[in-house]
Amino acid sequence: MDKNQINSIVINVIREYCDTNGVVINELDKDTPLIGSARILDSMGLVNIVVDIETAFLDEEISLTSETAMSGRISPFRTIGSLCSFIARQLGLEE
Repeated sequence: MDKNQINSIVINVIREYCDTNGVVINELDKDTPLIGSARILDSMGLVNIVVDIETAFLDEEISLTSETAMSGRISPFRTIGSLCSFIARQLGLEE
């Protein structure tokens, strides 16, 4: 598993969520906000993608609902890029 594969999995999960739920987004990239004022996800959407992403990484040991993810000063769910980096750190691909 490398960072490009992580990015691809995360973007595909989010794209599928958007398509299924009628969320119109022109482009998904590392700077796309997931939460906050310009977000594409509401609270239920965030829960859905967390479950779907953890399922997509079933063969890997990741937890998007860990204390680290939920209690950090800066949320890993801010953007697609921050979420991908958080996953990469869990897999030992980033420091």
